[in-house]
Amino acid sequence: MVGSEINKSLILTVGEQLTKVTIVQELHKAKELLQEFGSELVSRKLVVNFEELKKVDTLGVVYIVQIERSISNISKDLKVTYVNVPDDLAALLHLTSLAQVISSDN
Repeated sequence: MVGSEINKSLILTVGEQLTKVTIVQELHKAKELLQEFGSELVSRKLVVNFEELKKVDTLGVVYIVQIERSISNISKDLKVTYVNVPDDLAALLHLTSLAQVISSDN
């Protein structure tokens, strides 16, 4: 399952890894979900859930950038929340300007 819905929230669950080996697959999964729901997302909230993530490298930052970019192409009003962000990904994001994206949503 690419995503699930709970109370007008669309849930995107990230797999166990965000690394060189899996980044293309994870981005493809995210883009499929965004294309599938397209204009419906304007009235919804997207929740990106990292609960299953066990291994991440710097490409985790690329993943967040691409999610944010894809969302901005759909709607400026779409609310995106990142949940269960592991400490190692949060540490990488704190090295960039993206730390505020996850810290305001946790």
